[in-house]
Amino acid sequence: MRRILVAVLLASVALPFHVIASPGDQARARAMASFDQRDGAKITIDRQLIEAEWERAPFDPLPFTFTFDEIREKWPHLMRGLEIAYPSPEYLADRYQRFPEIMHDLGYFDADWEMHSLHVLEVWQAFFRGDFRKARDLGIRYGGFAQVPGVFAQLMQALYLTRSEQVKQMLLQDAIDRIQVYAQAAPFLPGEPEYHADYVTFRLGFAYAVGRLAEDVPVPVMLANGYAPMVINAAAEALAVQPDHALILALNAAFDANVIRRVGKAAGRLTFATQPINAGEMFSRAVESAGDMAIIRYEYANSLLYMEQARETEEAIRQLQAGVAAKPSFSMEALDVLYAGKRLAEVQALQDSGMSFRAFDRARRRHMERSGENLYSVLLPPFKP
Repeated sequence: MRRILVAVLLASVALPFHVIASPGDQARARAMASFDQRDGAKITIDRQLIEAEWERAPFDPLPFTFTFDEIREKWPHLMRGLEIAYPSPEYLADRYQRFPEIMHDLGYFDADWEMHSLHVLEVWQAFFRGDFRKARDLGIRYGGFAQVPGVFAQLMQALYLTRSEQVKQMLLQDAIDRIQVYAQAAPFLPGEPEYHADYVTFRLGFAYAVGRLAEDVPVPVMLANGYAPMVINAAAEALAVQPDHALILALNAAFDANVIRRVGKAAGRLTFATQPINAGEMFSRAVESAGDMAIIRYEYANSLLYMEQARETEEAIRQLQAGVAAKPSFSMEALDVLYAGKRLAEVQALQDSGMSFRAFDRARRRHMERSGENLYSVLLPPFKP
């Protein structure tokens, strides 16, 4: 009996906390663990490269330069895609008091909620007008919730304005690292639905960054680094919490389609449970909710090509034309429109070439590998075979 008791005691000491914790704590631990990357899976970051001068957005920032009062008034429309809450003093005080780690771990130590609200709005102001470097730097300087627009600014810079694929990947990895710290500071709480929208914000940024990191890497690298389950977990959990979130619907659908693009329908269905009907149904809902956003349209177009290839070229072109015609409300949407135009030129080149989509896509990836270009960059010309 003594041996049995000793064995039980030693086992209880050796077990990780989430094994002996409450069901709620176990759910939180599982959710937090899904933010982690495998050992050796992280992109090596050269700080000199990602801290070098950032390219400027290629549009006039004046139409997207808003006063704080204008931001407050326009907030519901500006956030119809991201669905992030307005950073009022009351909102910030509630989050910081519930999650003090956000202050202690992220560099914000004051309790002047009015001032911090203004600081967070200053970062959003820079983000909206397209001054992404300032938004990123201010987000780090102010800490706390100011890092949310700062991280999204870095994601926009990485995807659309960085010319080098290598630097794009480094910027994405750096953003992922900071999202992971943030998510740990404000954990997922199954029993507190009033904070679930905050969790969805982390999940959206995380899945977007990892998805873009994985999108054009070789399939063995995608599998070895565990990118697929990271995106699946983040997107599926976010959708479960906010099933009508347009960007999360598009993210889930785009992932299904991209897996089919890379490994085929049969392997995608067997390995990741991806099915073309899933993507089509989700995009229909996303278009109904936010069809005036160019990113919804170009992701829909890409997914049509990935799933059905050349058979859906005409419909993909129509979706991209709708994206090009979208009226941007701020910098992120302006970049989405510019990329929709670039992608439209590529798909029209595909149609003119007479190539199969698979051959065109292979040629496009080979071009990226040889040139080192970030093919999403709106500062570079579209790929034409």
